[in-house]
Amino acid sequence: MPLLNGVATSTVEDTRSPPLYDILPTPYGGRGAFGREYISKGTPVLFCSAPYAFVIFWKFRREVCARCFAYAFESGKSKWSVKLGEEYRGAGGAWFCSEECRDACVHENEVFEGQGVGWWAEVNGAFERLVSQMGKAGKQGLAPGGMNAASAALAYLEDVSVTDITPEFIDRAWTLAEEVSLEESKQGWKTGWTEVLTEFELDTARFVLDGLVRKVVEDVNPSSQMLDCVSSGIPGHCMSAGRWADLLELQDNELALVRSKPYILASRVRIYRFLAHLVTSLSSRNRPRGKQENPQDGGSPLVHIADQLRSCLSSCEVPRALMGRDHGNVFGIWDMATDDEGSEMLGWAAYVSGSIFNHDCAPNLKKVRNGRGIQFYALRDIHPGEELCISYAEAISVEDRMVQLEKDWFFICRCARCAQELKTAMQPT
Repeated sequence: MPLLNGVATSTVEDTRSPPLYDILPTPYGGRGAFGREYISKGTPVLFCSAPYAFVIFWKFRREVCARCFAYAFESGKSKWSVKLGEEYRGAGGAWFCSEECRDACVHENEVFEGQGVGWWAEVNGAFERLVSQMGKAGKQGLAPGGMNAASAALAYLEDVSVTDITPEFIDRAWTLAEEVSLEESKQGWKTGWTEVLTEFELDTARFVLDGLVRKVVEDVNPSSQMLDCVSSGIPGHCMSAGRWADLLELQDNELALVRSKPYILASRVRIYRFLAHLVTSLSSRNRPRGKQENPQDGGSPLVHIADQLRSCLSSCEVPRALMGRDHGNVFGIWDMATDDEGSEMLGWAAYVSGSIFNHDCAPNLKKVRNGRGIQFYALRDIHPGEELCISYAEAISVEDRMVQLEKDWFFICRCARCAQELKTAMQPT
């Protein structure tokens, strides 16, 4: 049985502790979690065993365990040294804090039991190779800014303003991006990738790729052990990372995000094209000649994974859905420093089941990272029918909180605490 942060995990849904809440419509729109019984202070409410998709910031990729998110600095080390074995040479971006975490990662990422994770290593390695080649390809036929002749049609997205942004404008941009990507795929992976992505775009691309891989594994083998693994040694209700259909239940914030940051549309389109180019290189470099092997019969799953990834990226629908649910739904991966020491954000992750908890400036739940999982527990006694909420905002004053929430989560907070503090602030002194 694999281990999760030293705790046994199982691919069977954990039914030992039923949920303490129901997911219901809220009076203000959308859904929320509401207590189905009395919950005493300190009670573990939910443990999300693993994220649906995650990314460790590029600059921290050697310092943070790819399995349990342990930060080397907290163990008195500058970086981790454990990697996949020699048979996986070239698997860039995957370092581990221990052999235990490495072995658990190998076990969990097998599409079919006993076949290893060569496919996973190759996807990671291909990403790093493409990054190292980024912008180094020949400049013949390129437009200003490193764009090729096909992608130059998207140059107008670099100068859009908030007045341009409508749902129809965004849809047209993505349709054009599909056409450009198709034209680029005809040129083949050997032409190289000529545009330079920012560090944030590369991190976002890795997050999206992680989510795409999970969806593709679900398509190739719906019973794969990586999909439904839950912790069996954690108190309270435990949930797995979830399935693609679960992710789609999260709110799509694309329109609100692009309206607040119009430049993000060009960035997201560039990420989509980058990943489409990456998958072209995978399917071209690794396709065997002659007989096609079925991964269920012992053949390598890489070609089938590559084909499914290419299918996902032949249109913008799947990557667009992932990116639309990134902003406003993900949780930061922070180090384990105490509050008074200050924390370092190491990346971000989508915990689908944890995203059901809405915001309140006087929350009754607190979240704490436990390895690669995240634990929610009651900050105070919670009565039946009361909504379970966490806090999204860090600002102290009510004015700063409201600005932060509207800017980053696209809503105006009307919780009881904000109402009372605004009322107090308006009273004459």
